[in-house]
Amino acid sequence: MTPVPGVCFYFGTFNPIHNGHLMVAQSALSQFGSPLGFERVIFVPAGSPPHRHQEPDLLEAGLRLKMVRRATADNPAFAVSDVEVGRPGKSYTVDTLQTLIQRQALPQPIPFIIGADALAQLGTWHQPKRLIEMVHFLQAPRPGFDFVRQITLNGEPVSLNTSPIQMPPLGISSSWIRQTLASSPTGVEGLRYYLSPSVRQFIQWNGLYT
Repeated sequence: MTPVPGVCFYFGTFNPIHNGHLMVAQSALSQFGSPLGFERVIFVPAGSPPHRHQEPDLLEAGLRLKMVRRATADNPAFAVSDVEVGRPGKSYTVDTLQTLIQRQALPQPIPFIIGADALAQLGTWHQPKRLIEMVHFLQAPRPGFDFVRQITLNGEPVSLNTSPIQMPPLGISSSWIRQTLASSPTGVEGLRYYLSPSVRQFIQWNGLYT
């Protein structure tokens, strides 16, 4: 098996981070940590994501970063990178990953957690071919999406270096969390088992998503 670094990356807007994200990260670590030689999952909250910049309820990056840090604080195998937060301009995953590779002298391919729904849209990302060459996609199952083995680029099929994360497909999403917070009379307490206590507290203290 191709040598890989001792870390795995998990990019996302995390708007907000929920327990589904944490379950995916832990499942990837438990399943692939030993075979692929990584001991930590590094969460990378997006700064200004080009696919999400028009979302009216996208929190500014600093708030999302704080929530990710709170959610992951009790797991020593989880770490958080602020590389995209505060950086001007749009945040492109391929550029950020290249920065991390160079900064830490990481060999490739890089273990990279992604949902099947997001991976199916990879062809719309910035420089997808370059990203495909850099990573080993650890693919989380999503309801309604088959395992993605290849995508189409410029009319041609391109195979992916990808492995399935063995876990039940999770229907929970950040968008559903936001919609529930905006409409639920019980507020954040109604999401007790979807959000970590520290994230619920942060959302309540700051009056977020209401």
